[in-house]
Amino acid sequence: MIPAVSEAVFVGVLILCRVGSCMMLLPGFGSQRIPMQFRALLAVAISLTLLPMLYDLGVEAARLAGEPGRPLLLGGEILNGLTIGLLARFFMVALSFSATILTNTIGLAPTPGVPIDDTEPAPPLVNLISLTATMLIFAANLHHELIRSLIASYGALKISSPIDMGWYLDQVLERLGQTTALALRLCGPFIVYAIIVNLAIGFANKFTPQISVYFVMTGVVAAGGFFLIYLTIDDWFGLFLQEFSAWLK
Repeated sequence: MIPAVSEAVFVGVLILCRVGSCMMLLPGFGSQRIPMQFRALLAVAISLTLLPMLYDLGVEAARLAGEPGRPLLLGGEILNGLTIGLLARFFMVALSFSATILTNTIGLAPTPGVPIDDTEPAPPLVNLISLTATMLIFAANLHHELIRSLIASYGALKISSPIDMGWYLDQVLERLGQTTALALRLCGPFIVYAIIVNLAIGFANKFTPQISVYFVMTGVVAAGGFFLIYLTIDDWFGLFLQEFSAWLK
């Protein structure tokens, strides 16, 4: 193979390693409901778009690494892409976690559902909240910011940079802390609601032990939970988009 063509192919594969591994985990793009062929073609299209801009950087990194170091370059690019995609996925995991707590507090957790974004089944309300958040990401053009952040990552994580596992671990732990705090802020009102409602039901059951107050009040608890969702849903998604967009920018 002509050396120039061989270098171009290798640089293209390098870019595809980061882009493709990142696209596997990005919210919306990495959904199991999107056909694998579409995701693969999108990753290839983005990689070909980036090839002219990153060609010189990739060629220089390949020449410095030499033939023995090329597999390490490929592994580093896959790790970079997985890290970026995982950091973005943490926000969706936090939202799903908050939605799961929400369904537990209003008594809808046992309701079976069909998986939409994940592979495991979840209650319909969790699926609805996750799907709404994904649609809002696209409606707010944050998917463009995702791709722009992926492109900008080549400035912070150069292809020739050595693999620093401590840096990756610091990034993951920092993002876990941020998304955990976000999850607690989202589900906080429903935790307070659950405490108040369960205390009230417990006191009522003590006064009337001959009546199963808990089962009688199941519908009332669910109705109160839906009313609380109605009051907080705007702030719920607004806070999620604010935190997600702040991390992207």
